[in-house]
Amino acid sequence: MTSDAQGSILLVDHSRGALLFQETILRRRDMQVMTALAGSEGLVKARMEKPNLIIFGYDLFDMTAPEFCREIRADELTRAISLLLVCDRDHAEHGDLCLSAGCNDVIFRPLQKPELDQKVEKLTRIPVRRQLRTITKIEVSLEKNGRFVLGRSVNISATGILIEVDRMLPQEGPVRLHFYLPGDAQPLQLLAEVLRAEFSGSMSKYGMRFLDPSEDERARISRFVHRLRSRETI
Repeated sequence: MTSDAQGSILLVDHSRGALLFQETILRRRDMQVMTALAGSEGLVKARMEKPNLIIFGYDLFDMTAPEFCREIRADELTRAISLLLVCDRDHAEHGDLCLSAGCNDVIFRPLQKPELDQKVEKLTRIPVRRQLRTITKIEVSLEKNGRFVLGRSVNISATGILIEVDRMLPQEGPVRLHFYLPGDAQPLQLLAEVLRAEFSGSMSKYGMRFLDPSEDERARISRFVHRLRSRETI
């Protein structure tokens, strides 16, 4: 029987001590916590249990963390699972290697409970899609740390957007989005935070929540969504 994907976390590390410490912290969240002592065991449990989040170390006994990330992202059964690497600050390059292999985020030892709680909350949070949204292809410019990336929307609502890009985005901090709604002459420039990430081949999809849009901006997007949805139902 598979676990509830919204309430389960898989811990993978070759160190029993590391697993016990992480499990002790995470038990407070009233979530199901599973463990694996090797990368191969972690892959088997990930495919069977489909946890919402995997927290893992760099040395996984029979494989490295980047290899583990690539295996997770290459499998249709596990591709959407969030990944959080635990590593030492002295080996920050391990984080870069894992992020380029499909990892969602990195946390450094010694683990601090508030920081771990924050990252777990972000990576296990699945937004309830109460807002009406519509599938649409809109060219979007994403600005982060002074650098621009071009992407394309998959769907949009008044509260957020799902964007597809051909590269990994830096994990920390908000993203500024620049785009035009079809039929609207005024551009939209909105800050957004990444809530979830999906990886498939060379493409990445990021589910983003708009940060404090104005009433006018929210209304313009809502009118656009309702207009497209009314056409879809005809």
